[in-house]
Parts: sequence; structure tokens; C-alpha cells
Amino acid sequence: MNDNNQLTPSDWCQVGSANVSDAMRNLGKHFQTVGSGITPLASDMKVAGPAFTVRCYPGATWAMEQALEQAQPGDVLVVDGGASPDVILMGGLMSTRAKARGIAGAVLDAAVRDVDEIVALEFPVFSRHVCPQGGTFAEIGELQITVCCGRIPVNPGDWIVADRSGIAVVPAAMLSDVAKEAQAIHVKEDALAKRLALGENFEQALKSIKQPS
Repeated sequence: MNDNNQLTPSDWCQVGSANVSDAMRNLGKHFQTVGSGITPLASDMKVAGPAFTVRCYPGATWAMEQALEQAQPGDVLVVDGGASPDVILMGGLMSTRAKARGIAGAVLDAAVRDVDEIVALEFPVFSRHVCPQGGTFAEIGELQITVCCGRIPVNPGDWIVADRSGIAVVPAAMLSDVAKEAQAIHVKEDALAKRLALGENFEQALKSIKQPS
């Protein structure tokens, strides 16, 4: 892991959404975690990167197709689909195109399908619903605006850290401060876990990691 607080996406994934959430709470941002109803299609999926935001009319996949061509490699698609459960906004073909373009993953407050195909692709997708019903090609949607995903406002360029524990949204202006704080929390908790595994209680473990080496 880097020592200069400029964490790579892999570093952010290692730190994890829980530590990132704690870091933001320590910095005064208490409501930056996407609602728990949006979950990964496979338990080992994780992703971190800047948000490319999409707002779709439920089932209208046109905006998603536009986003697939406009997003930059490393971006995470963050999609406000109105939490609609009955029509999809993403499936196996879109995921194939997204991965080919280097898009890091997708977080959808909406439904997806072709779960087995997406999992086989190893393309990280987090969604609120799964259903087989196809969408439409109605040209309704917006790109790169502030969206609401799981009750949390997400702006273009905000940093997404998503894994099995949940999804944290780091405001772009706080990225460096959150990286420093989250990394410190990660290092401390890793040290605590090692002491607890040796049989120490929390008080003993805290004393142990405070002692100079």
C-alpha cells in the first residue's frame, strides 16, 4: 500500500468500505454509505474508482449505452434507476462492453439480469434488484449529473468504494483526507486483529499496539 495517501483503486479495495465509512465519520461526514439494499452479484466482487453518473427512466437503457461509450477506463458507473424492480438497466452484453472499455464496475439503484454471465466475466456489479425483464431503448436519461443512489447523492468524480460490506461514497474534495484517515484505521485494525488472535482482550490489544516497537 502506498505511503503518500495517493491510494490506488486496489489500495482502496484493500482498505475496504467499512474503514472508509469510519474515516468519513471521523472527518464529520456521517451519511456517505449507500443503502444496504444494493448488493454485489457475487460475494467476492469489489470495486473502487471515480463515479461516472447516470440517471435513467426505469428500463430505458439508452442512457446506459451512452455511458458505456463516454465513461473513462477506471470509472465506476453509478446509476439512478429509480429503484425499479421490474425492468433491467444492465445485463451480460452491457457488462461485456463495459469490461472491454476498461470500466471498473457498476453500482445500480435498479435491476440487472444475466447474473451468471456477469459473474463469469468477473465484472463487479452491485444492484438493488435482479429480474429477467428487458428494458426499452427510449432516449430518456442524463449523464454526469448529481444522482441519488441508495438515498445518497453522488456527484461525477466522487470516489466509490464497494465490497461485500457495502458501498461508501467519498466526496471528491475529501479524497486525500479520507485516504489518509482510512489507511490509518486499516493499519490500526489490522494490528488489533493480530493481537486479538493471540488471545488478548481489547484493552490488552490496544495497549500492545500503543507500545513503541
